[in-house]
Amino acid sequence: MSSFASKDIEVYREDERVGHKNLGVAERERLVQNYLPSPPTRSRSRGRQTKHETSRFGIRKFFKSQLYSLLYFSVHFAFSIYIRARSTYHIVSLSALSIFKYHHSTPDFVRRDVSTLKRLPKHVSVILTLEDEGRAGNALEKLVNEVSEVAAWCASAGIPRLSIYERTGVLKRYMPQTHRALVQKLKSWFGRSQAPPVSISTRGASTIYTANREYFSHDQSPLEVVLISEDDGREAMVDLTKVLVQMVQKEKIKAADITVDVLDNELSEAVMTEPDLLISFEPYVDLQGYPPWPIRLTEIYCAPDNQGVGYQIFLRGLRKYTEATFKLGK
Repeated sequence: MSSFASKDIEVYREDERVGHKNLGVAERERLVQNYLPSPPTRSRSRGRQTKHETSRFGIRKFFKSQLYSLLYFSVHFAFSIYIRARSTYHIVSLSALSIFKYHHSTPDFVRRDVSTLKRLPKHVSVILTLEDEGRAGNALEKLVNEVSEVAAWCASAGIPRLSIYERTGVLKRYMPQTHRALVQKLKSWFGRSQAPPVSISTRGASTIYTANREYFSHDQSPLEVVLISEDDGREAMVDLTKVLVQMVQKEKIKAADITVDVLDNELSEAVMTEPDLLISFEPYVDLQGYPPWPIRLTEIYCAPDNQGVGYQIFLRGLRKYTEATFKLGK
């Protein structure tokens, strides 16, 4: 674009001073028309080329999206086949194991199954779940029956201590009923005169013992059952912290005396000692808020695709514990 001529500038400024009365609209347009740039020319071939490139890009994008969809469905299909095959394998293997390895409510069968194991845990902990949060009428009865079954397995295998974790803590509110169910289950397994004594305890409550336990023979190993819930992790540490703070404020102990070993001993006495083996009957590892401090060196066992509490899972957990290697750091 060329620069404005001085003559045209003077004419335009004179017209502007008088309020644009000297020149009309058409004259002003002709005045600046010579100084406007020429409009761009769009070649026909360029337009066809752009349209062709746009069309080709759209087709490429379409095929790429179809390729991604095919790849996604292929991976999804292959993974579905793998999950189905794995689930079928586990169901068949557990069914076969239940045929060859079943307790038949007889302690001798359990002793025979565990006799080949090199070692047995002294403390077994299991995670049980209250179905439908207890809204179903028979959910609590089923839970108590599962506790009784696991207790009978432990008593038959010679495991002296069993801790039952149920997240809501509903078993704590029915300790006498749970203890009564345990005693009846052990009597049905061992007989009325051969059933081992069983005690049931929980944090903040009195321990319930088997009646007339002093008349049991000395060769019958007692079974100790501990009930724990989600509150035993958080509340136990809060209560212990309050007690220790009060003792420090009253100068009964020094803050430097509070060590990890002290906390571990106090928590073990308040709730329970660390279990050797933790068994989850869920199809995947779900601790459900299990207190974290007592499972630092615990062997955790969970059977994939498992549904429900079963003796086969309990037996596999004991075998897993036997094969485990514990390496303690310095």
